[in-house]
Amino acid sequence: MFTDKGKNMENNINSKTRLTYLDNLKVFLIIMVIVHHVGQAYGPTGGFWPYHSNLHESIPWLRHFFSVNAAYLMGLFFMISGYFFPSSFDRKGAINFLQDKLIRFGIPIAFAFFIMMPLIMYVYYLNYSGNQPIGYIEYFTRIFLGIGDKPTNFHESIGTFPEWNFGPLWFVEQLLVYAILYVAFRVLFSNFKIKNGITKPGFPAVILMGVLIAIGCFIIRIWYPIDKWVKLFGFVQAELAHLPQYVGMFITGIVASRKQWFQTIDKGKGFILLSAGIVMAAMEYLVSFLPLIFIKLIHGAIYESFMTVFISWGLIVFFREFFNNAGALMKWLAGNSYAAYIFHLPVVITIQYMLDTVVIGGALGKFITVSIMSVILTYGLSGIIRGIPGIKRVL
Repeated sequence: MFTDKGKNMENNINSKTRLTYLDNLKVFLIIMVIVHHVGQAYGPTGGFWPYHSNLHESIPWLRHFFSVNAAYLMGLFFMISGYFFPSSFDRKGAINFLQDKLIRFGIPIAFAFFIMMPLIMYVYYLNYSGNQPIGYIEYFTRIFLGIGDKPTNFHESIGTFPEWNFGPLWFVEQLLVYAILYVAFRVLFSNFKIKNGITKPGFPAVILMGVLIAIGCFIIRIWYPIDKWVKLFGFVQAELAHLPQYVGMFITGIVASRKQWFQTIDKGKGFILLSAGIVMAAMEYLVSFLPLIFIKLIHGAIYESFMTVFISWGLIVFFREFFNNAGALMKWLAGNSYAAYIFHLPVVITIQYMLDTVVIGGALGKFITVSIMSVILTYGLSGIIRGIPGIKRVL
């Protein structure tokens, strides 16, 4: 049982204002996702991107930017998402919780699958695939959905057929799957409880988290390297190389919610973890100057997993300590962040096409310009869309 002091601390932790730093952190992460995807057109992506620069603009060092982002961005998103699941389930119950997730996740997923991604992929098909031009309806049914026989002499320019995918909303799709599994677990194992309470995670807990994620990623990457995407169970879009990280971070978020770890992890420990993560990230940028043995280490699952854990915990503490308040602009950005994640891809690609043959200070100038425009226009569009009556129920 809590003492009066403990009760007061718990009340402060559970107050609405405590979420401000997480809102601000999500804004930062969304902007990083947008900039990351802008860079896909101007650097060595290691994967597919639906636009190619006709000026052949290239920034080789962006591969380091991509590697560091891939290490922590989506994993931290999953951890923050997992943090909100228990309290939401407790308030709403199984039926209402699941109904809410089906609306909040399911409708954007359907939008991406039936509207956004077919249009984006069709433009790519016409411009870059090397296949015979066809009408949109035929592309959507035959190429995107794969209804009917595969066309003769069809060139799989994106490495897969049919070409259906959710784009960046693979994240939302996986969250919906996790929500369904979470509800099933809470219902079937209702006697299993993670006791609520205020505890402070120490270095051993963080290291253990890194070890477990590293083991899972190391094993899965024996068969599935980074950037190899599959349709898990035939419908879940997943990059299996990072799946153990995402699951591990999501579960950590659930436990952190019950134990109030985000609020109680020591400031000093958080700064040490962030410093360690930054040093590890810097080593990625300096990898070309290091001996071969270090290159293999830095590009391995173990190194990446610990960098993920260190940066993630470090950023949570950093934002908690320095960005735990928000003015009108930050509140507006936070309110529109989910919509910005959903709509940023068509905005980014449209701007990339519009500025395709425009020279703006070389590849770096183009990257910076498109990044700034994409962030501003994505949030602007998101704010307009969320102003439509009834849309805020979803976004």
